[in-house]
Amino acid sequence: MNVNSIISSVLGSLAVSFVTVAGAPGDTKPPGGTNESATVIIDVSIDGEQPRRITSKGVMDGGVLRFAGEHVDSNREFTLAWNWSADLDPMKNARLDGEASVWNESGDRHIYKVQAMFKLDPVIMNASAVGGSVRVTLNMNAGGGTLDVLSGESVWSVLIDDDLVKRLHPGPFMMGGTESGSAVADANFGAPYPGLVAPSIEEGFRIQHHCRVTSGDQVVFATDLIIGGDPSDFIRRRDVQRPVRIGDTSLERRVIQLGPASRGRPVSGSRRGGVRKIVGSADRGVQIKKTTKRNQPTTSQK
Repeated sequence: MNVNSIISSVLGSLAVSFVTVAGAPGDTKPPGGTNESATVIIDVSIDGEQPRRITSKGVMDGGVLRFAGEHVDSNREFTLAWNWSADLDPMKNARLDGEASVWNESGDRHIYKVQAMFKLDPVIMNASAVGGSVRVTLNMNAGGGTLDVLSGESVWSVLIDDDLVKRLHPGPFMMGGTESGSAVADANFGAPYPGLVAPSIEEGFRIQHHCRVTSGDQVVFATDLIIGGDPSDFIRRRDVQRPVRIGDTSLERRVIQLGPASRGRPVSGSRRGGVRKIVGSADRGVQIKKTTKRNQPTTSQK
């Protein structure tokens, strides 16, 4: 059976607005047993409409902070699901590991934009460092399908506060097939992780997913992101009384306790001016996997 190879072509430009204001929550299903000290803010929009805002509260699960849930929009006929584990303390590197998925249940092709905001504690008052890997999977129904993004946009992005730091699978980009199965695209950056120098962090980081998906198909974004910095630049969050520099024994305190140390590697260098700059090139690869029947949408709910 034939499956289309990945197609990359110049598709023109398309302006997609994304306003980070609260919208209608829809049929959101938050996880139970939440921890009030940590939340992720998720903004999701379709075809450039004003996004709806979802707040997902973290739950400690086996020493790991987990954000999981789903948002079902019965009016626009799509389901957003997420399941991330996180260590938001950059002392031994902060890390985000997990998946978000969008299932287009409508009869038309639509553009989806999802942005998730995570707060760090402590924050980093000088240069930070980022790196990681991304896998994008398109699960196609019996008629096949495509995922694409136009020039000027990208399928995956990471932002520090409001500053764009890295884009992966930039447009023009397209992948898909003619029958049921999965198309997979991999990319990474900032090796050895975290090795890409980034701005200071006053609040946290954002990951963004943006693409157009055909009717009946599902896209899954698997992210493994590592963030670090020079410990001499770490300061406790500003929204807790006042900034507290790490090592100030008279005012030392913890705002968010997140369990064991991160799995990330320590950032090289200990100088005040920031971290050692090691920029890794993106290693992109795409592969097609055949299946005998359509993969069922993944929904992560807790």
